[in-house]
Amino acid sequence: MKTITRYAAVASIAALAVVSLAACASSSSASGSADSTIYFGVSAAQTGPYAQYGEQFKEGFDLALAQVNAKGGINGHPVALKYEDSQSDPKQSVAVAQKFVGDSSVSLVFGDYSSAASIPASPIYTAGKLLQYGFNNSNQDFTDKGSEYQWSTSVTTNDSYKWTADYIKKQGVNSVGVTYLNTADWGIPAYNAFKAEAKKIGLTITDAEGVLDTSDDYRPSLTKAVAGNPDAFVHIGYGPDAAKVVTQLRAIGYNGTFYGGQDEQSFDGTPDAKGSIIGAQFLETNPSPAVQAFVTAFKKKYPNEKDVTSFEAGAYDALNVAVAAAKAGGTTREGILKGFKELKDVPSVVYGTITLDQTTRRVQSPTLTPTILTAGKWVAFNG
Repeated sequence: MKTITRYAAVASIAALAVVSLAACASSSSASGSADSTIYFGVSAAQTGPYAQYGEQFKEGFDLALAQVNAKGGINGHPVALKYEDSQSDPKQSVAVAQKFVGDSSVSLVFGDYSSAASIPASPIYTAGKLLQYGFNNSNQDFTDKGSEYQWSTSVTTNDSYKWTADYIKKQGVNSVGVTYLNTADWGIPAYNAFKAEAKKIGLTITDAEGVLDTSDDYRPSLTKAVAGNPDAFVHIGYGPDAAKVVTQLRAIGYNGTFYGGQDEQSFDGTPDAKGSIIGAQFLETNPSPAVQAFVTAFKKKYPNEKDVTSFEAGAYDALNVAVAAAKAGGTTREGILKGFKELKDVPSVVYGTITLDQTTRRVQSPTLTPTILTAGKWVAFNG
C-alpha cells in the first residue's frame, strides 16, 4: 500500500503509456499453433516486503499447473507461466504490464498481490486487450473502475468489513477500538465500509487510529484507541502489521477480543495472536473432499510447509479458472476474455464452485466463515 501522492503519480505514468500501447493491441493476441505452449503471465512480488506472498502464490500456481498439464493441458497444449517481479510496487507493476502487453505469447496475466499495485497497471492491460486477473484484489475499485479486462475472485473489501461489523455485533459486542492502515487505496476505504456498517447496526467505535504497515511502534495509537475501554478491538490491515499490533496491544494491558490478522505465517506464529477472529474465505480444516484432496496434494508437493492458507488456495483456484476460461473461449487474448464471460460452476477449493457475475466481474454470492486462531491454526468458530 502506498501514499496518495505516489498512487496518483504512478496512475499518470500508466495513463501516458496507454496511448503508445493501444496502437499495438491488435497485434498482441496470443494465438498459438497446434503444438505450442500456452503462456500466462504473473505480476507478483518475488523480492521486497511482500515477497512472502509471491512465494505462496507460486506454490499454489505450480501445484495447479502440474495437475493441469498431467491431464493434457488446454486441449493438448501445455501451460506455462512467465513471472515478472513487481515487488507489488505500483511503479514496478506498470513496467511489468508494459512488458506483458508487448509479449504476444501471453494470453492472460495474474496479479498483482495488492490492489495498490494492480489498479495503476489496469489501463495498460486494457489498452493491450490483455485480461488482468487480480484474483487477490479486494479493493472494489479494481473492477468497479476497471474495464471488461479486469476480473477478480476475491471478496471485496466492502463486503468483508461489512461482514466483520455485523459478525462482531452478533457476538454481543457493543463497542470497539479500531486501528486501520492509513492508505487511500485500501485501508481508508476498508475502514469507511466498516464504520458505515457499524453506525447502521449500532456498534460504537470508541476511537479509530490510522497507522502504517511500515511502523514498528504502534503503542501511541493503540493507547488512544483503547482509552475508552472498548469491548473488543479491530485491526484493518495485513498479517505482518497485525502481528505487531496485537503483540503491542497486549503489552499495554488490553485483553479484549482481537478481530484482525490474516492466515499467514507471521501472524499465525505470534503468541499474542491466539484467540483472534476473522472471516475466512478458505479454511485448511474444511472437511470438504475437494479441499482435503488439495491440502493433501499441497503437503505432498511441499512437505516443509506447515500450513495451507488462502493465498496458496486462491492462486490454485485462479490457475484453474484461467484454464477453464481458455477451454471455454479459446487460448487467444480474445478467447480468454470470451471464456471469462461464460464461466459457470468452476470447481473451487475456496468457494466450492465459482460462477462469475458479469456485472461486477467477481464471484457471485461469496461467503465467509468465522474462524478463530487456536494453537497456530485457524479453525471454524461457532461462538
